[in-house]
Amino acid sequence: MAPWTFRPADEGWAADLGPGERSVLLEVVDEVLAMLRAQRPQWPGPTPDPDPVDPPTDPALRRLLPDASRGAPDVAREFRRLTEADLREAKAANLEALRAALAAGPRLVVAPDDAPAVAAALTDVRLVVAERLGVRTEEDADAAYRLAQEAVPDAETDPAGFVRAVLAILLAVLAALQDSLVELMLDALPDDAGDMPHHAPDEPPGDTEDGRAHR
Repeated sequence: MAPWTFRPADEGWAADLGPGERSVLLEVVDEVLAMLRAQRPQWPGPTPDPDPVDPPTDPALRRLLPDASRGAPDVAREFRRLTEADLREAKAANLEALRAALAAGPRLVVAPDDAPAVAAALTDVRLVVAERLGVRTEEDADAAYRLAQEAVPDAETDPAGFVRAVLAILLAVLAALQDSLVELMLDALPDDAGDMPHHAPDEPPGDTEDGRAHR
């Protein structure tokens, strides 16, 4: 069994995490929650914000809340005005589900009903970590995974290298958790659920879950 992967359990699906891994994941989940809840447009208001909503200035947050149209800024701002508050709330709810599962430790246990929310939250955390690490291309992602296999530099003599190494390891952990959970969810689909094959669907253009960017 590969490390940091979900497997079937009585309660649903479970993954083994060490105390340090769980603590770091909780810290990052809290960071992403704080990002989503900061400067939110009239959230949770009963109606959309009447004023135009500009895109986030934080690149990591912008990856979670991308423009609906890259070639039409006015259209993107109007779409953001109408939808961003609800999108932030939905993403925060998913992250709360992941946080609750992590905090319940020592194992990370996910019930089937909670799996879609947890998988979506893992995707969002993955994107944030990838942005912090500067992962933009396939080459960047490959370099990050190689870095995760190397020895971690000393935090005192090479603080920048230490941070990059920790982020690379965290990205690998998130990838293993999210990929294995999605695979189990697909395997659990009933046989009569149509002709959909039990493998991950084709990824849409743009960022993938691990921060890789299609070009």
